[in-house]
Amino acid sequence: MNSRALAVVGGRVLTPFREIREGTVLVQDGRIEGVGAAHEVDIPADAERVRANGCTVVPGFVDIHVHGGAGVDFMDASAKALDIACAFHAKGGTTSLLATLRTGPVADIVHALGVLREAVGRTRAGADIAGVHIEGPYFAPAEAGAQPPDAMKAPDPAEWSRMLDFADIVRRMSVAPELPRALELGRELVARGIVASIGHTAATFEDVIAAVEAGYTHATHIYSSMSGLRRVRAFRILGVIEATLLLDELSAEMIADGRHLPPSLIRLIIKAKGLDRLCICTDAVRVAGFPPGEHTWAGRTVLVEDEVAKLPDRSFFAGSIATMDRCVRTMVQEVGLPLQEAIKLATINPARFMRLDSDRGSLVSGKRADLILLDQVLAVRMTIVGGRVVYDRNIAPATKNLLCREVGGSRSRRYRHRFFSLESRRVSGVGECQPELTPAGARRWMDVEEHFCQ
Repeated sequence: MNSRALAVVGGRVLTPFREIREGTVLVQDGRIEGVGAAHEVDIPADAERVRANGCTVVPGFVDIHVHGGAGVDFMDASAKALDIACAFHAKGGTTSLLATLRTGPVADIVHALGVLREAVGRTRAGADIAGVHIEGPYFAPAEAGAQPPDAMKAPDPAEWSRMLDFADIVRRMSVAPELPRALELGRELVARGIVASIGHTAATFEDVIAAVEAGYTHATHIYSSMSGLRRVRAFRILGVIEATLLLDELSAEMIADGRHLPPSLIRLIIKAKGLDRLCICTDAVRVAGFPPGEHTWAGRTVLVEDEVAKLPDRSFFAGSIATMDRCVRTMVQEVGLPLQEAIKLATINPARFMRLDSDRGSLVSGKRADLILLDQVLAVRMTIVGGRVVYDRNIAPATKNLLCREVGGSRSRRYRHRFFSLESRRVSGVGECQPELTPAGARRWMDVEEHFCQ
């Protein structure tokens, strides 16, 4: 724990329940010690001060659906991959995340869970892994989206028991509730304190009602890979989209990258569902942070184009390449939501839906000291996780990242590099550098994968 207090002073504070102009957030030993106007918070004389003038201080973002980024995926199941992904998303303001495991062989999921058990709650230079979201394999192949349909199956108690042996770290599991034994699985999830979520599903409205009765409380990425209104023998049959919008018993997440859901559709969702039952997430994948073009790893190719990841044939999106700050900007600048409401969708709401809100999601005395500073264009200036500064734009600028490709030999290696803006996705220069000149934190292109240079 930190013994020296940290005081964030001079900024506009959104808790997000109230606004404090020129507020102070005092941090001690990884926890919030006080929040209020400057005259209301006593700052110890030896406290370190962070001046937030011109910035808005908000709770750290809570991303409850994220697969990876910066060239790694949580299914890679290595400590290094976890650290890279968490550092990458901390630059976008995420301080807590649910490491999301996609559809695949159950043995691979169980192996990843074993690695993640050692990582959950561990202090690192990046976002805190608050738990795990298992997304698959119990899905409807007709709503596979970019996930592998051949690996999808009906729930099997012998299989799910292996995954639920990790109930101490699993916060959420997404399931298609119309599948055989899916309701039984839902009841088992509830009994173990895990959020049962409806996802990648071809269910009808009646199937969703049965799922709610079995304990399902959340809907995975609304409108993406879920059934909607259709006609059967002339009759209109409601699907999961309509059920999610209609039923107050269900919360829902939106991939707010501005691509998966057009702004007008987000407005419709908000109007129908209400802000209190919604949150935003990234659903970011391995290629988050990559430049436009095709990228291949483990025999799978993804196309980065139009600021989103797509399958090579452009038939489906393959996840987002967003960080949470981009999602907040989408909600404010494109959807037209007030900043305070957008911050709730990125902080307290997802924390509440995943039952994390007793410890994070708002700037309240006693909670984890997870907070970020946003500048006037809602870009992240600083990220503080558990009272520790894990990202400071003034020290390691995020707007320009050196992407390197090895072109030389072992001892006299040279690197081709391109300066690439994560925000504009534009290449701004090309050149060469020696390895010793490669800045810390730069990414080095090796074949088709990217890793942070050491």
